[in-house]
Amino acid sequence: MKPIIVRAAPLAAPLATLLAAASLTACVAPPSTTVLSRLPERTSAPATLTPEERKRYDEIDKQVMREQNAAIAAEEAARAMSYYAPPVTYYGGYYGGWGRGWGTGLSYGYPGWWW
Repeated sequence: MKPIIVRAAPLAAPLATLLAAASLTACVAPPSTTVLSRLPERTSAPATLTPEERKRYDEIDKQVMREQNAAIAAEEAARAMSYYAPPVTYYGGYYGGWGRGWGTGLSYGYPGWWW
């Protein structure tokens, strides 16, 4: 039994491209009015704050500014430290064991000490 092969029409791909382009042209058309003219009209004046609310909001503003300044300082410190080489980490001492002192000598744990 032979498989059935369905062939697409030779104009299917260009037709799909044309349809997609036509549907997207409406999205890029400029609006007929300005952005500000579409805003709703202001109906009332903003509510005034009581002295307690103003004090509370001022404290919140100060706290936000402190945290923001601390975050900016931390980012600047991290950026400054990224230019320097990391410190050399050395584990162990400088004494070699059985030798003449600093950095010399072999011990049982040294590879090839039996040679």
